[in-house]
Amino acid sequence: MEKDTKKKKPRRFNLLIVPEGKGEVRQFHVALDFVIILVAVVVFVFIVVLSYIAKTSGEIEDDRNQILALTAQLESVTSSNIILQAENEELANELLTANAYLDAKDYVEQQTDTASSLSYIPTGLPITGQISQPSSFDSSKGYITFTVGDGTKIAAAGDGTVSKVVSDTDFGYRVEIDHGNQYLSIYRYKEEPLLSEGTQVLRGTAIFSCTSVEPSFTYEIQYKGRSIDPNTLMKIDG
Repeated sequence: MEKDTKKKKPRRFNLLIVPEGKGEVRQFHVALDFVIILVAVVVFVFIVVLSYIAKTSGEIEDDRNQILALTAQLESVTSSNIILQAENEELANELLTANAYLDAKDYVEQQTDTASSLSYIPTGLPITGQISQPSSFDSSKGYITFTVGDGTKIAAAGDGTVSKVVSDTDFGYRVEIDHGNQYLSIYRYKEEPLLSEGTQVLRGTAIFSCTSVEPSFTYEIQYKGRSIDPNTLMKIDG
């Protein structure tokens, strides 16, 4: 029996490239093995790219979660700092008020034989006549509020000099009295003031004459440039 000595021809694909117009048609022969390898490479590259995209997406999501967590922590820390800052501000105001009260108390004790010196501390009531219980002190506003009746006089709480008389957008007018010892008393009311800048006043000197149309006025005391609680300082006379 004769052996079949003919070799098997490799399977090939014919590729025809037909250009537009009258160009020459080109024919290429591509082996099946080459096509299989090419397809395998393309599939492998596609799988690698998909794996990389999936991994990168996971890392991006992890980074996003970390950023969100850090943002939440930052907001929490910021809120805590705001609260602490407010508490520190409140403590600072309370300390300043206490120091002002003690300074005034010491001054009173040191100057018991000089009545004129004591009168320059604004410890008196800023109202003559019938008065109401003042509001509690709000450090964010810096003043207390009195309810006043028709004919009541708003008066200087201590001896001093009227350092400023100006209009006030919210309260009508503002009168400031410098007592010359780092104390400044401030009075706000709607009606026109009875005094002008530069006027020397004594404790009890009328600043405003109240009417029933405007039933309240605000009173503020500053010590060393910062507002303190007038209720505390008024206790020295009370």
